[in-house]
Amino acid sequence: MAEKALEVYTKGSEAWFPDEKEGWVMGKLTTRVIADDAVKLGFHIDSLGKDVIVETTKTKLNDTKAADLPPLQNPPALDGIDDLAFLSYLHEPAVLHNIRLRYLQQNIYTYSGIVLIAMNPFAKVPLYGQDVMREYSGKRREELEPHLFAVAEEAYRSMIQDKKNQSIIVSGESGAGKTQSARYIMRYFATVESAGASSGESEVERSVLATNPIMEAFGNSKTTRNDNSSRFGKYMEILFSTPTEKNPSVRITGAKIRTYLLERSRLIFQPATERNYHIFYQLCAGAPAAERKDLGLGSWESFFYLNQGGMGTIPGVDDAAEFVETSKALSDVGISLQTQWAIFKICAALLHMGNIKIEAKRDESHIADDDAAMQMATSLLGVDVKEFKKWITKKQIITRSEKIVSNVNQYQAVVGRDSVAKFIYSMLFDWLVKVINVNLAKEGVEDNQRFIGVLDIYGFEHFKKNSFEQFCINYANEKLQQEFNAHVFKLEQEEYVAEKINWSFIDFNDNQPCIDLIEGKLGILDLLDEESRLPSGADQSLITKLYQRFAVPTQKFFEKPRFGQSAFTVKHYATDVVYDIDGFIEKNKDTVSDEQMAVLNSSAFDFLKEVIKIEEPPVSDVASPPRPGRGGASSMKKPTLGSIFKGSLVKLMETIRQTEVHYIRCIKPNMAKTAFTFEPIPVLQQLRACGVLETIRISCAGYPSRTGYEDFADRYYLLVPSNQWSPNPNQLTEAIVKKVINDDDKYQMGLTKVFFRAGQMAFLEKLRTERQRACVIMIQKNVRAAIYRRKYLRMRAAAITIQKHTRGHLARKQYKDMRETRAAIKIQKNVRAWLARKRFNRFRDAAIKIQSTYRMARAQSEAKALRSLRAAIIIQRVYRGYSARKAYKASKARMVLIQSCFRRRIAIKEMKVLKAEARSVGKLKETNYKLEGKVVELSRTLAERNEETARNAEKITHLEDQVRVWKERFEKSDAVNKGAAAKTEEGSAELRNELVAVKADKEKAEKELEKLGVMMKRRDEKIEKLEESAKLLKEELAKAKAEKSVPVMKKEDEEAYMALKKEVVVMREQMARLLAGKYRADRVADSMLAASLSPTDGPATASGSQPYPLENTKSAVNMQIEMDMAAAAAKARPRRHSFGEGAQSPVLEPPPPAATGEMTPRKTRTNMIIDTAFANGGMNSTGPMSAGAGVMLEAERSVRILEEKALEDEIIDALVTNLRIPLPSTQTVATRKEIFFPAHLIGCTIVQMLRNDLATRMLSLMTNVMKAIQNLTMKFEDDYVSAFWLSNCYELLCVVRTTRERERAKARTRPSGETGEAERALDKVLNDLDYLLIEIYHGWIKELKKRLTNMITPAVIENQSLPGYICKQSGGLWGKWGKSSSASQFTIEQLLNFLSKLSKTMRCYYMEDTMTRQILTELLRVVGVSAFNHLLMRKNFCTWKRGVQIQYNVSRLEEWCTSHGIAEATLHLQQLLQAAKLLTLNKTSPQDIETIFDVCFLLNPTQIKKLLSLYYAADFDSPLSPELLKIVASRAVLNEKSDILLLDLEQAPDFVKPASKPVDTIERFVPTWMSLPNITTVVSSAN
Repeated sequence: MAEKALEVYTKGSEAWFPDEKEGWVMGKLTTRVIADDAVKLGFHIDSLGKDVIVETTKTKLNDTKAADLPPLQNPPALDGIDDLAFLSYLHEPAVLHNIRLRYLQQNIYTYSGIVLIAMNPFAKVPLYGQDVMREYSGKRREELEPHLFAVAEEAYRSMIQDKKNQSIIVSGESGAGKTQSARYIMRYFATVESAGASSGESEVERSVLATNPIMEAFGNSKTTRNDNSSRFGKYMEILFSTPTEKNPSVRITGAKIRTYLLERSRLIFQPATERNYHIFYQLCAGAPAAERKDLGLGSWESFFYLNQGGMGTIPGVDDAAEFVETSKALSDVGISLQTQWAIFKICAALLHMGNIKIEAKRDESHIADDDAAMQMATSLLGVDVKEFKKWITKKQIITRSEKIVSNVNQYQAVVGRDSVAKFIYSMLFDWLVKVINVNLAKEGVEDNQRFIGVLDIYGFEHFKKNSFEQFCINYANEKLQQEFNAHVFKLEQEEYVAEKINWSFIDFNDNQPCIDLIEGKLGILDLLDEESRLPSGADQSLITKLYQRFAVPTQKFFEKPRFGQSAFTVKHYATDVVYDIDGFIEKNKDTVSDEQMAVLNSSAFDFLKEVIKIEEPPVSDVASPPRPGRGGASSMKKPTLGSIFKGSLVKLMETIRQTEVHYIRCIKPNMAKTAFTFEPIPVLQQLRACGVLETIRISCAGYPSRTGYEDFADRYYLLVPSNQWSPNPNQLTEAIVKKVINDDDKYQMGLTKVFFRAGQMAFLEKLRTERQRACVIMIQKNVRAAIYRRKYLRMRAAAITIQKHTRGHLARKQYKDMRETRAAIKIQKNVRAWLARKRFNRFRDAAIKIQSTYRMARAQSEAKALRSLRAAIIIQRVYRGYSARKAYKASKARMVLIQSCFRRRIAIKEMKVLKAEARSVGKLKETNYKLEGKVVELSRTLAERNEETARNAEKITHLEDQVRVWKERFEKSDAVNKGAAAKTEEGSAELRNELVAVKADKEKAEKELEKLGVMMKRRDEKIEKLEESAKLLKEELAKAKAEKSVPVMKKEDEEAYMALKKEVVVMREQMARLLAGKYRADRVADSMLAASLSPTDGPATASGSQPYPLENTKSAVNMQIEMDMAAAAAKARPRRHSFGEGAQSPVLEPPPPAATGEMTPRKTRTNMIIDTAFANGGMNSTGPMSAGAGVMLEAERSVRILEEKALEDEIIDALVTNLRIPLPSTQTVATRKEIFFPAHLIGCTIVQMLRNDLATRMLSLMTNVMKAIQNLTMKFEDDYVSAFWLSNCYELLCVVRTTRERERAKARTRPSGETGEAERALDKVLNDLDYLLIEIYHGWIKELKKRLTNMITPAVIENQSLPGYICKQSGGLWGKWGKSSSASQFTIEQLLNFLSKLSKTMRCYYMEDTMTRQILTELLRVVGVSAFNHLLMRKNFCTWKRGVQIQYNVSRLEEWCTSHGIAEATLHLQQLLQAAKLLTLNKTSPQDIETIFDVCFLLNPTQIKKLLSLYYAADFDSPLSPELLKIVASRAVLNEKSDILLLDLEQAPDFVKPASKPVDTIERFVPTWMSLPNITTVVSSAN
């Protein structure tokens, strides 16, 4: 065995040696001498600069199982590993070294099997935000870096999946961070529980979290080791709901708190630099001035219970602000303000009680009657001051026959006063816990309700002076350690059984004898209780009994000190602790006398009586359940503090055994509370005390190293020849192990894992490293040979090339000379030929020039003769034409003169005949007829105007009555409103709305009255004008009669005139009945006012030459009827138009101008009807008038449809709920009108309602339609539904906004300029549409993010698309328990396909470009942020190969963004890209660190530090040195206030609504497969 143990001790091996300052120091093996049985090993320790020699023998090594050899250092690949269970050499120095290395890298959490070791950083670290919680939610424990959130998540998921209660035990010494860790765990449960809920933090969650400030204020204080030390133990059960089919979610329903051993003595005494409980300092600093005066509070220095430690403030803590937080927390848990001040009143009374001065007079105690502190304390407590003083300074002894009252000395009186104070405070603390438990169980607690318990309990304590409190604390830790050891042992044995390996039961040191010493029969606690119940019990009597009972050789866990008789030693599992017996009896009793209890029970302060009468649950192994505190004769029957603590501890152990336990061990790295400073000796002591090393011993007794077959074979396959490689990892693993390990006891083959003894994994790593080194040497040899051969071949080829080029140069030179000689001869020949040709050409050119000059002169002379001949001919032709025309004109003039003279004579004769006819009587008669017809016409018009004036007067009277009625209603409503306002502080919303409606009606009636007044004024002016015209006509008639030349009208003419007059009257009555039956009075009044303002309302033209009066009468009647009809139908629906796909609605276009230029722009369908009905003088009632009535009936039908509920139901059912949405397709792309027809049809309906004054109905319709769209889109069943309605909502928004602008333009033309009802309704619809658009956008984005989240990590981080850079998914030395998968669930192609499909869907539905870009950019931001955050939290994952893979995946995303026109989205991927670049950069020197900071400029120092600390050096990669990590950490510390670790996933940019576009054309397209009768009727009626 010795030879095998010495095999690993080779030259260069590193081992550990104990040291007083550093705990353990490392030395390197320099000499190794083994001669026969003697063994001599020499080590050099660099840190100490000395050599250490280890001398032993093989025999001794066999006897001690090599325990004399120094423990070896683990391989470098295991340095800084996040789980100590994976260390090959699992011993104390290895654990200490690994924890120190990780802590200096600012990794404060480390696993040790099932235990999480938490180092207190003493600084704010960005590890507890909401983003970090989201990263750990739903992840396996081994997937991310060690964290207490991982432990909390494991407990939460185990509770849900395994349906078993959980417990998280957080332990450690004061200042190690237990309280803060427990607080973060509770916050995590509240956060992860509400992560999927739509609502915010619930009331129960707030109440659970509010317990922390309360318990810390009343149970925590400042100590020398911790500024916020818990002076009690706490076990909080967080209750969760049971998931059902109807409600599968799990939520917090309440909580229960159990407390253990509150340090009562701290109330009355604090050592130097320590404080009392926080609540007292908070009360002194934060109480309002009035309450502070009532409670008699001053500064903390004025109270004896607060000033003993000399430290009243804590740096960085504002007690006043903490008081406000405590008060808020009390309110959150359901404690009213009145009760809160009652609590503070008791706290103030306790402070005053400590200031009571007790003087000594001889052997008696004395308190002055006018003691201000006593007066204030008794006043606040409501007790009798005399009785209180009496029983502080006196005591009563009851015998069988009498009661004896005697005085007590000063010390006894002070003890009595302090006992009362401690009793009241402890009862107040218990009352708070009870009230909190009651209020936290508001929803009721089920019998089998699941819970997660968080135990925040004191760690093992060992001081210079240890008293009763330390004894109880260490006793509790002994029980917890026993449970912990049993749990670890059980897990080890269960795994061995599950893997079916050959094993024997592991033997480990059990601390049961030590527990029996404390709690066993006639143990320390029993003897303590026995002595406490004796009237004469004393500490010395107790120590004597302990010596007699336990100071025997058979008791190995109790020891009597060599000197002194006031202490005893208990050998705990962590270390030996010496306890001072002084005060044991008094602290164990902790009682008040019956007389003092009577004084308190007689208090006038009801709250105090409620507090001190709180009932405690019965404690096991104790005869009586009541609380301690009533001394005297009955104290013999009352339980002691030790027995109560023992009973509560037994219950705690029972609860823990029924749950699945998770352990968190908090370690305090240094005593000075300095950030990231590591002191090895204190840490080593805490590791021993918290049981981590004991766990290691248990693991080392079996097979501590284990790994899956696949991972083992993947790492160590190179230890066997390639011909032994097998595709079966089990067979390959077995072959490897059998070849390299000869001892079968060193390993075991399980079902899924291979198990090794301690040190075997290091041995395998050493062999693997040597094998790799041999392979590297072989590769280097062959590579160098290839390089040198390549170099020789390159030189040989170069020589041949030089020779070849030299010979070629010489040959080319000779060839050049030959070419030059030949070229010279050829040049001479060509020059001579050129000179000869030049001389010949000169002679030939001269001859040709002479010939051309002669020929030109001859041609010029011939051309001149031809021009002269042509000019003579032209002159002759012109002169002859002129002479012929002159003769013709003279003949024509003479003929015309003769004809005109003849015609003049004939005309003169005819004129004489016409003058004679003009002086005849018939012409005067005809003129007279015309004047009489005009007089009759004006008389009839005047009569009609008078009738209309009478009717208008009646209407005015009717409207005045309505105005008076509305005024009365307004006055009544105003009176009622004022009465209601006087009775109530704030008015009713319904009365205000009614008042507004009444005022609006009043204003409307006044406007109508004004309109009628203007109309009457204009009618009066018209009547005056008509009277003046009639007067002028009468004057003309009188003049004609005076001349006596006008004959009397014939009887036949008079009868015809009367018949026509009657016919006109009948026609007007028919038209009046039609108007009265079809239109409302208010519309007629408005239209009449509009008609009165029209330029066409002037008087009838007096001039004209109509032959009959009937025609004038008909013209006047037509004009009046047209005015009335046009005014009455001014707001009627337009004439029905033929329905088609391309038809347009004229509402959104300017109205066409009138043909004559005199009609107003609001000329409507009725004007057209009148023009048609009376065209060409038609008066037949069965002709055009019947057609006009049919059109009006059609318009009335359309109005009825708009007002009916059927139209709304048809829109909601057919266009929204049951609409068959066209599916997105690249083959058959739908047109815009096929996509937006719901929005346009709804918009057209809105326009038609507004044209018919149905604004209220339109608002109701749109409210229901938008509600239906919201209900449909919020289901998020398919992406195309959300995309379709997001596009249609935007289109409908544009239609409504365009309509609103048209209405505003019309409103500006009105005289009043006020906002109409239609505009207000449209504004409301626009606001609702804006909200609906935003809600659909955010809801859809949230749903897309939820689906995208599952794809991001596998596709971007884990997906490996480059074949040359493949690495294991899990990273690290080996995978976790064989759970790593070879391929990711999603690939980058699947992610890109998802984004492409989404982009195509939005493009097919013509979504606004800005919305499309926002959606895709936001999704890519989520991809970048989620992937970056996951990379920062993923452990054993950051390798240079992984960086290359991530860069490739990000480049694919950037290419996709560029191809889809959203290049700006790549900005959200830059941080991930720089993180990937960081993994591929060199990291060996400080210059490399500067390069990293320059290249990764978007990453802050904290993020760079985290990535470098996570970087895993793969094979042949240089690991990061601690010096480089210190450089990065120093830069991170300088920026820690502004730096953040994880990017905020929830901080999404606000939705930018796209600018609305004008819609000039409303498409009225209806698909052929849809049946919409009502919508078709409404839309087709638009002109």
